[in-house]
Amino acid sequence: MKFSGLSLALILASLCLVQTGCDKDTQLRIDRLEAELREVRSDTRDEVAALKTRVISAETTVGFSQDSRSVQDRISHLEQGIETVRSLGARGNQSVFLRANMAGHSLLHTDHGTFFVSLDGMDIDIENGGFSVHLSIGNPYAFSISQFTLKGNHGGGTPELEEGEEYSLNNPTIRDWQEALTPFEYRVSKTLAPLSWTPFDIKLSADSREELEVVSFAMVVENADVTSEGVTEGGGVNSVAHLRLGAEVASIVKTQYGAFLVTFVKAEESDVGTRVHLEIGNPYGFIIDECRLSGQFGPEIPSRKGSISSEDYREKMTEWTAKLQPFEGMISNKLAGLRKNKATILIPAPADQVHFLRGSLQIETLSLPEATGN
Repeated sequence: MKFSGLSLALILASLCLVQTGCDKDTQLRIDRLEAELREVRSDTRDEVAALKTRVISAETTVGFSQDSRSVQDRISHLEQGIETVRSLGARGNQSVFLRANMAGHSLLHTDHGTFFVSLDGMDIDIENGGFSVHLSIGNPYAFSISQFTLKGNHGGGTPELEEGEEYSLNNPTIRDWQEALTPFEYRVSKTLAPLSWTPFDIKLSADSREELEVVSFAMVVENADVTSEGVTEGGGVNSVAHLRLGAEVASIVKTQYGAFLVTFVKAEESDVGTRVHLEIGNPYGFIIDECRLSGQFGPEIPSRKGSISSEDYREKMTEWTAKLQPFEGMISNKLAGLRKNKATILIPAPADQVHFLRGSLQIETLSLPEATGN
């Protein structure tokens, strides 16, 4: 198709008009966006200035303004602190550091729970050479440890540092000291009885006591077993707890697996009887899967006022005792270790008859938490 000169001129003029209109709209949009951008930049600049002022003020308050460390060093220091706190709450075997002539005990964290350990002294092993280090481990749980291994190292005391130097592996002095420590691994076959301290010796190769100023190790448990052996010493049988509705303190109830704390929280009447809500504190590392509370229940125990005679009080107690009725209730949930647990039992009686419980706790089955690796 051929266009005449006039037609071509008309077409070009039309295109220019369209393009001019488009350019005008585009320019308006660009101008508007630039104005918005200038406004955003202005607001952001003000916010950044205010934020900078707050940071400087905060650093001055906590003393960072006089710290010569770089921001990256500060961040690294914070990360190390966070990691330390996180490791304290993590499960797993962790090393304990013991010093010669130290007083008291230290905490020994393992996959099976936290134990107590103390260094009771050391003597030269004349027959075999080296030293016999006397240790004691306290087992606060109702299971025994029959075999375990101590893995660690020993050496001289930590070096003295200048003021301001940090006791961490980032310090070359501390790093050199740790690399100079002598590693050891000692398998112990003595049983750590439940709920008691167990003393034993380990043999360490050292030429002098100076090489044993610090003894550090982690405990790897190889064989643990739930047992009532050693737990019932001094008691023999389960004790009876007296639980009063609204009592502010917990009652102690002893079982073949140790003592527990029980509180009578409230009684709630239902269609099938009275639901008694309890709080049971399990101070041990095992989980109680099934247990029951059995004994007697009744109205509130008579109070002995100052004006009442001994004979009248005995008569009231006799009447109250006659109203006590037997009960046996299964605990409706598991009792986790090292915490307070809410529990409920059902008593087939009206709520106004359930203000006092006298009973013992029978543990049917229990288990240990699954150990997790490092």
